[in-house]
Amino acid sequence: MIVPERRFSDRYAGAELKMEIRPLGLFGRPKEKHPALVSNFAIGGVAIMTPLRLKVGQKLQITILSEHHNLKAVPAEVVRYDGKQVDFRYGLKFNLSNLPQTANQNVLFILKQLEQSLQNTLFAS
Repeated sequence: MIVPERRFSDRYAGAELKMEIRPLGLFGRPKEKHPALVSNFAIGGVAIMTPLRLKVGQKLQITILSEHHNLKAVPAEVVRYDGKQVDFRYGLKFNLSNLPQTANQNVLFILKQLEQSLQNTLFAS
C-alpha cells in the first residue's frame, strides 16, 4: 500500500529562475560571474547545480532573475555539497543578517514574491 506524502514541502522547483553566482575572494571582493541552474527554491535558500567548484562555508553574491523580479548581489553561503555527476550540486543559504534593515525587508519581500510565483506555476500546471 502506498501512503501519500503528508508533510508540506516549502521548496519549489526553480527551473524558471536564472541565477548567477559570484564567489567572494580575498577581502570580500566578488570574483567573476558564473551561471547556475536552480533545482529547488525556498525563502531561506536554494539548491543549485553549477560546473564551478565551491567549498562548504564559502561566501557568495548571487543574482536571481525571473520574468517579473530581479535580485542582485544577495549574500549567500554554501551549506551543502551533494557530490559530482556532470555538475556540482550545492545547497545555498541566503545570508541577509548583514544587510541594513530596509534592504533585508526588501529582499525578503522579493524572495516571498518569487516563491509565490513558483508556487502558482506549480498549481497552474
